[in-house]
Amino acid sequence: MYNEIITENFMNPRNIGELEHPSRVIKIGNAVCGDTIILHIAYNNNQEITDVRYKAYGCATSIATVSVFSEFIQNKCISDLSAVSETEIEALLGELEPNQMHCLDIMKELFKQLGIPEGTNAC
Repeated sequence: MYNEIITENFMNPRNIGELEHPSRVIKIGNAVCGDTIILHIAYNNNQEITDVRYKAYGCATSIATVSVFSEFIQNKCISDLSAVSETEIEALLGELEPNQMHCLDIMKELFKQLGIPEGTNAC
């Protein structure tokens, strides 16, 4: 059973696609389920995320996960996102079934990979 967050973001995913000139490309995979996510991020010199697009290959929950992530990071400073707590990250997806918990790992890895890019200024 999918919760409302997962259902909404799978049925109406946000920010699908690629950016022509991304500031960064993050690619992650999950060995548990074989899901792959390619995230394109554009940010300005102040680390504010100005655009985000992704391609996701995998289960409904992983597609919804990256949709939620893309919406959450939009127009935020990367340095602020590095301070998001594990509890806040877990809350973004709502309650998950046991077979969906690998997507929480995907969400945490997306936050981890986002990091603070070298050569940028803080917001």
